[in-house]
Amino acid sequence: MAITDLATLEYKLSKRGFRRDDLLLHVCETCNEQAVLSYVIAGKSGGRDISLCQACGKSRSWRSGAGLENREEDVGFDLRTFLG
Repeated sequence: MAITDLATLEYKLSKRGFRRDDLLLHVCETCNEQAVLSYVIAGKSGGRDISLCQACGKSRSWRSGAGLENREEDVGFDLRTFLG
């Protein structure tokens, strides 16, 4: 399932302050394709990492508190719901 609205999703992510974390594509744990994009936002009060697979559409998110030391996965995360 290719992501047809990738440009729109990336626009909405950048509007919220997210940037590409790594320009390399990573391996998806769901479909094993090397197609995962990663985005990050960080501030004084914490941050969020988002990964999005271009092949299967699976998105995952991790939140971190102040200090950016501990990351917790946001279970049940849906990128389109998050972006509105």
